[in-house]
Amino acid sequence: MLVIFIRTILIYFFVIFSLRMLGKRQIGELEPSELVVTIIISEVASLPIQDPNQPMITGIIVISLLLILEILLSFGAYKSPVIRKIFYGVPSVFYEKGKLNQKEMEKQRFNLNDLMSTMRNTGSTNLSEVEYIIMETNGNVSVIPKTQHQPITLSHLNIAPDSAVLVSYIIIENGKINLHNLKRLGYNENWLDKQLKARKIKNPRQIFCMTADSSGEIIIIKKSCKETSK
Repeated sequence: MLVIFIRTILIYFFVIFSLRMLGKRQIGELEPSELVVTIIISEVASLPIQDPNQPMITGIIVISLLLILEILLSFGAYKSPVIRKIFYGVPSVFYEKGKLNQKEMEKQRFNLNDLMSTMRNTGSTNLSEVEYIIMETNGNVSVIPKTQHQPITLSHLNIAPDSAVLVSYIIIENGKINLHNLKRLGYNENWLDKQLKARKIKNPRQIFCMTADSSGEIIIIKKSCKETSK
């Protein structure tokens, strides 16, 4: 039992490390080769856990080999359009400037109901509003509306924004200070102490969440779930 316990922990962390090495894509955004590698890794990783007689080093070697192959393939695809086309394919254009590519839809087994559903999910209700509908190599479908049906932005109205967009970062999470984010904003612990004292907060452990941006805008949510903001 102890052996299985130790094996499970070791395999768990090794698989997490391997998947992290593959990149940050979500499951729905994986290329076919990445999805295959992910599935095989999960199968291989389970063998040493299920069978104590199975050498754990075998699973580690197989997973490492798959990881190396996928990294080499990704690097090759990055450098070579030919390799990228062979292993990852090319986008499929289903609809282009008023013309529906029925052959490509049949090839990808993408019917009209799928097309209309995808279009509605992006806010378009009619093909006359759309310029392109393209299936990307990872299976996601992009709907590009015509210019007159695109969302209005400030640039369309020739309006300059009052200020740049400021990103908020978590400074305190569940009572723990995030020093990395604090330094990223150009602040330090002295600044943080002053902010807490100004709000009569004696200890960071009283805070469930505290966010701040570079302008000094602060939002604090105490563990009592009462929110205060500047």
